[in-house]
Formats: sequence, structure tokens, C-alpha cells
Amino acid sequence: MRIFCAARHSINPDRFCGDLWSHNFYAALREMGNEIIESQTDLFPTSLFMDIGGHFTREELEVRARKTQDILDEVRAAHQRSPLNLFLSYFYNAHCDPAVFDELRRLGILSVNFYCNSIHQFELVKGTAAKSDFAWHAEKNARQRYLSVGASPVWVQMGANPEVYRPIAGVQRLPKACFVGQRYADRDRWMVVLIRSGVPIEMYGNGWRSEVSQILGSHDQEIKKTYLGRRRTSPGSWRSYLDSALENVRRGGVISGALRSARQVKYRKDTRDLRPLLAGSTRGPAKDVATVFAEHDVCLNFSNVWSDGRPGSRLIPHIRLRDFEGPMSRTCYLTGYSDEITEFYDVGREIDTYHSPEELVDKTRFYLRHHEAAEKLREAGYRRALSDHTWRSRFEDLFRKIGLSDAC
Repeated sequence: MRIFCAARHSINPDRFCGDLWSHNFYAALREMGNEIIESQTDLFPTSLFMDIGGHFTREELEVRARKTQDILDEVRAAHQRSPLNLFLSYFYNAHCDPAVFDELRRLGILSVNFYCNSIHQFELVKGTAAKSDFAWHAEKNARQRYLSVGASPVWVQMGANPEVYRPIAGVQRLPKACFVGQRYADRDRWMVVLIRSGVPIEMYGNGWRSEVSQILGSHDQEIKKTYLGRRRTSPGSWRSYLDSALENVRRGGVISGALRSARQVKYRKDTRDLRPLLAGSTRGPAKDVATVFAEHDVCLNFSNVWSDGRPGSRLIPHIRLRDFEGPMSRTCYLTGYSDEITEFYDVGREIDTYHSPEELVDKTRFYLRHHEAAEKLREAGYRRALSDHTWRSRFEDLFRKIGLSDAC
């Protein structure tokens, strides 16, 4: 098949993990014999407001319209050279006018839009999802949300690239646990429980050395006070707190909004108070994730997300990319329990899970002290991931579900 891919939120790989999804997708698609035509349109200007779900400013709509036209021009040129079979995108509402999918249908090109934050950030994609031929979602329980906006949802979980996430030979494992990922939600609370219990732990990623996680990364400084007609506020500033309080009132009314704001204030205070306890275990961003995994006896993961994407809402478990990348790297993998994770692993034999802080401490200590048990988990989890959880297996599942299996 000839597949047009628009999966980079920035051409620059340092911005918005610009090459994350291309690395995940392209190797598997090419291995299957597909030809990839990658969009050269830089979505960075629209990615700067992809946290906005709708009610765009005039200037934002103008930029989005230009990006939409650029992508359509690329598609038409590629389709004229040789027919395209599939348009695969990772668009938020901000990235592209959803009407682009109508034009793709007119050209006879099937479209699939991928999204992996459907549980806690569905509002940011629902307009796009409703228009694409298929809305590929990674979370099983998100199906009803897509149906409610008239989308055609396809559930296919995420996977891992075995060329990137792999066992690393010749590395001496440290008698420690590790976590790789940014500081978010209740991750630091779990981490503090481990530290206070004397469990040796190291964490790698953004936000652990500062109060506010740098969600946008190294290009935060490029966001001006006003960007494309919308006033922007710096995370952690007094203005951001005021905006959050006003948004709480708008969504929930005065009483509910005030209670939500009080929970957010407490959460921020507790976050500040925990910083000294975390300081000795932070290691900054991981240069190579698979190597970090190989250097530690136990690999931890924390699964909770805010149910509406904002602090103060309910915490719910959510399968992450790491749930496949960790075992694919042949780790002793311990993650938060969810019903969905049991559909992908034999818990207790291939990976292990925890339900409470006490269980997290007990199981981490157990695997650090019982090397044979840890090694059995590593080997069984690795074999399962390699057999069932590669990106190639995910695309085979996706193509079968959307009726493209014969074309592969």
C-alpha cells in the first residue's frame, strides 16, 4: 500500500517528541511492505495551541487553514503520481480543519486518525474524530465517547518497536528500581512512598527537578503572552491559577468550582512540599530508555491520569506506551493494575501489578531481593511482548478491522 502519513506534531524532533510516532509507526509499516509518503508540513504553529479543543480565535483558524491546505496540496501531488491507499494522521482538533477528511473521501483515499489520550483529553480530538473514516483509539473504554460524536471508532492498543526497545547486552544491573517518565498526576506521591520506605529508586524524565512539568519542553519560551489572538499564561504563574479557578466555576458552578480549586491548591502545595524528598533520586532525562531499563533490576510504571486532564479531577488507570516498551526491553516490569492490562499479559507471570502503595513497596522489594523471580518475569514478559505487542502486530490488527488486510 501507499500510505500518506501526517504523524509528526513538529518537523523538529526536539519539539513535541517530533519523531516519537514516526519511529513507532514507520518501521512496522515498511516491514509489512508498505510505501510511506511522509508529510513535510510542519504542524508546530498549530501544535502550540493543540491544548485548545475548540472556539479557536480568528488567527488560530487562519493558521490551521494554511496547514490544512499545505497537507492537501501534498496529498493531491502524491495521489496524482500514484494512487494513495491510506491517509494516516495523528491530528488534534487544532492541527487541521476536519473538512480535510471530506476532500480525502472525494479523492477516494481512506483515512484513519490515531489518538492515544481519549480517556482524559477527548475534547481535544472529537471534531477530528467525527470526520475521519476511522478513529483509532488506544483505550478500550473510550469507544462510547467516539460513538457519541458520530465517529467510527476502532480499538487497537499501542505497541513497541523491538528495534528500539530491546535487551541491552553487557550491562550490569543495579540493585535498584527505576521509573522513566515525566512528573504528572500522582506519580510523585507513589515515588515518595517508595523513598520513605527505603526502597532504592531512580527516576528519569522532565519535571522531577522543578515544581511544574515542562509539558511543551524546550520551546516554552516561544509562546508569547499573546499567541495567535489568545492570551497565554506561564504554568505556575498567578495568572494561570486565576484562569484555572475561573474555568472551574465555568464548568461546575460556584460551589463545585470553588471545591475543585481548593483541591488544586492543596495538590500544588503538596507537590512543592515533596520536592526535597525527591531531589536525591532524580536523574534528569534518560538518554536511552532501553539502556536505563537494562541498568536496573526493576522497572516501575505509574498508570493514573486525571479523568478530565486537569488536576483535582478523579484519578483513573490508563494503559501507557511503557506497558509495552518495558517488557519489550526485557525488564522486570511492575505497573499499576487495570482491567485492560490483564488482556495483554498474564499478570504475575509475564509482568506484575500493584493496587496500593503498600503493595507497590512490597512487590518492588520482593523482586529486588529475589533475582530468580525477577529473571523469570523478565523472560516471560519479553517473549510475550515480542510475540504479541509489536507495532507490526498492531497494524495487522488495525488493517484487518478497517478492511485493508488483503491489501497488505
